[in-house]
Amino acid sequence: MFEKSLSDLVRGIRNNRQNESRYISSCIEEIKQELRQENVTVKANAVAKLIYLQMLGYEISWAAFNIIEVMSSSKFMFKRIGYLAASQSFHEDTDVLMLTTNMIRKDLSSQNMYDAGIALTGLSCFVSADLARDLANDVMALMSSTKPYLRKKAIILMYKIFLKFPDSLRPAFPRLKDKLDDAEPSVQCAAVNVICELARKNPKNYLSLAPVFFKLMSSSSNNWMLIKVIKLFGSLTPLEPRLGKKLVEPLTSLIQSTSATSLSFECVNTVISGLPTHLPSIQLCSAKLREMIENDNDPNLRYLGLRALSQILKHHPKVVQGHKDLILECLDGRDESIRLRALDLLSGMVSKKNIVDIVKKLMAHMDKAEGQLYRDEVLGKVIELCTQSNYQFVTNFEWYITVLVELTRIEGTRKGRLIANSMMDVAIRVKSVRPFAVRQMAVLLENAQILKGSGLRNSICEVLYAAGWICGEYASLLPSPRAALESMLKPHCISLPAHIQAVFVQNLLKLYAYIRKKGVDKEDMDEAEEVLQLLDDSLPMYVQASDLEVQERGCAAVQLLKYMRRLEEKGTDVTDEFFALFDGEMNPVAPKAQKKVPVPEGLDLDKWINDPPSESEEEIDGDGSFFGGSSSAGAAEIKEAVKPKRSKKEQREDEEEEEKKREARRQAKLSNPHYLPMTSPAAALVSKRDSSAGMVVEGIPVASLQLDVPLTLEIAQPVTTKKGKKGKKGKKGRRRGDDDDD
Repeated sequence: MFEKSLSDLVRGIRNNRQNESRYISSCIEEIKQELRQENVTVKANAVAKLIYLQMLGYEISWAAFNIIEVMSSSKFMFKRIGYLAASQSFHEDTDVLMLTTNMIRKDLSSQNMYDAGIALTGLSCFVSADLARDLANDVMALMSSTKPYLRKKAIILMYKIFLKFPDSLRPAFPRLKDKLDDAEPSVQCAAVNVICELARKNPKNYLSLAPVFFKLMSSSSNNWMLIKVIKLFGSLTPLEPRLGKKLVEPLTSLIQSTSATSLSFECVNTVISGLPTHLPSIQLCSAKLREMIENDNDPNLRYLGLRALSQILKHHPKVVQGHKDLILECLDGRDESIRLRALDLLSGMVSKKNIVDIVKKLMAHMDKAEGQLYRDEVLGKVIELCTQSNYQFVTNFEWYITVLVELTRIEGTRKGRLIANSMMDVAIRVKSVRPFAVRQMAVLLENAQILKGSGLRNSICEVLYAAGWICGEYASLLPSPRAALESMLKPHCISLPAHIQAVFVQNLLKLYAYIRKKGVDKEDMDEAEEVLQLLDDSLPMYVQASDLEVQERGCAAVQLLKYMRRLEEKGTDVTDEFFALFDGEMNPVAPKAQKKVPVPEGLDLDKWINDPPSESEEEIDGDGSFFGGSSSAGAAEIKEAVKPKRSKKEQREDEEEEEKKREARRQAKLSNPHYLPMTSPAAALVSKRDSSAGMVVEGIPVASLQLDVPLTLEIAQPVTTKKGKKGKKGKKGRRRGDDDDD
């Protein structure tokens, strides 16, 4: 009578916020004492408090057996507490779960429908494979109960049993099918729900139920059940094309007449997935989706509407193009997920006529957009729109180069590599745009200090990689090659990423080769000499770079120029040879072009180019085996398999090398003051092995040691004692019978 109630526990926890864990620990100890009592009321009260503590995160699995005791109570009030605790704390691996089988069977067959109902509800939370197998027939019997309350609960529980015990589906399916015609709407809804969930795994097995579901869709007014039925038809129509024609009229009627947005959206989804070629229905769905997207009060509806439009875009892009203004308007929304969905739709709405307007809108939107990640998404979408289908919609490539140059002004972007690759792709593949592209790249090189940015590997400074390469490769198109060369030799270039510096070094030589060739043709070498002097003065900064690749290229360039100067001093002109190193146009090559090249007749790609290495006959040194020192046949085979294959010449070289190592070891021993050399011929035999007797022990020298302290050991006699008697004490008080064995 003095136990704390659940209200007292809650009140006490609130009053002990400073020492909550200590207070709860004391309460748990009290609960354990209460669970040991025989009074069921006290146990039920204790279990109710455990339910609350479990909701706070405390483990109560230790009270599983006591929970079962409360579940077995004859009073519904206590039984409900027990089943609630079991629903929260029991799982498939609970040890005492096997003890509940007969108790749950008894409750399922109870005359009190609430006892059976609470058993069905609780079992659905902790049903295991064993419980599903043992209780499947009892639950199946309740599907035919006269009480709708039990029928609907039994039908829902059967789905959990099907998952744990699939063999029960075949005998239970006829009864489940009959419940689709049940007079009680709640039972119908339960049966529809179970069949729809089963059809998600394998829709083909439930195609025969299409007439029954069509009747339900035409006659039912329950929106929730209609949503489930329409979802099921959405998975069945791809399997049976004729079914889609039957669904056109009822689905379009529901779309036009229903005021429930959720039901309307499911009808639209079913039409898009089941009737993708029926243009009038698709147009009706498109108009309905526009109404959803225009609803500013519900961002979830706008997102779902944009997502459904992306499905229509796959089959009817022209239908979606009519909503271009609405989709562009969604880019100004506050929800980032809606903006990203609108960006995805733009890729299917682009044409040759509207690509300029769409890109212009995206560029303006990018300038005022917040968040660097989102701005990078917009930047990537601009390039994707222009490059899709191999530049299908780009009619003016000078405009596209201008767009790429403008994109380089976006601060903090991480899409520098993407912009650089696009610049190089256009400059290489579109010959007519090269002069314009080269001039724009020269401007980028002059403003390299602005584009340097953070210097990270995928920042906007990556465009300098493309600018340097294009200016060097197409130097003849530059208005001023010397200005581009000077831009690559400015001091700030040394702070660029290493791969950009390496490209600069390589293309400096290309620019100098063109300037030199041009001077020879015009018979005016003054500019070439000035550029050569500039290279001699500035190239060493690349030689001193921290990256090895840049150092190597810088050293090679410096030495090449020095060699050319020495040849010139001797009167040898190597301008044509130097220019020939970089002459020739780089043509684009498809990634799979090599596969299209036919193999020449008579060429065997699997044949050895050189003779294969000969097998070695050398054996492994030593008389022991690598695998445990055994000389068995198996170990010999393994040793033979792992033997290195060397020629006789290599064997002789190895023997000479081993002899040199032995001589070096002997010299090291002679010079080592801590090494005792062997002084007698007998002692010399110690270092040699005898094949029959092993080491020669007789040759080991014996030295006498002069010590002041005698090394005499006194061995004490063991003391025997009778069993059960203690040993005698020694001189220091220690019992001899207690001595250790050491």
